[in-house]
Amino acid sequence: EKYEQVGSTVTCNPPPENTDLDYLLLVPDATKFCNDAVSMEWKIEGDEYELDQFISLRQVKVNLFVTEDNKFYEKFLLATHVCKSLNVMLKKDRIIVFQAVLYGNKQS
Repeated sequence: EKYEQVGSTVTCNPPPENTDLDYLLLVPDATKFCNDAVSMEWKIEGDEYELDQFISLRQVKVNLFVTEDNKFYEKFLLATHVCKSLNVMLKKDRIIVFQAVLYGNKQS
């Protein structure tokens, strides 16, 4: 349905070198999409976030964050916008922003 490039290559200025390209995808059926992707040699991965709202797929240096939840999609883009606007360079700080925006979690 929709997709946006996200991640440190978008949020950091200057962008880091030698990093993955990340994309956020909104799809009608995440399970079907991911099953089809796995059949094309994408690998399902876990990460720092709660996996009930999205599935992370990787192939070489491309990551896909796949969700069917429009509210989650919009919150993820909001967190990306905050990190980009504030030029949050450290990954640990970006994780704090995403945890706060996506889940209301407080971290220090």
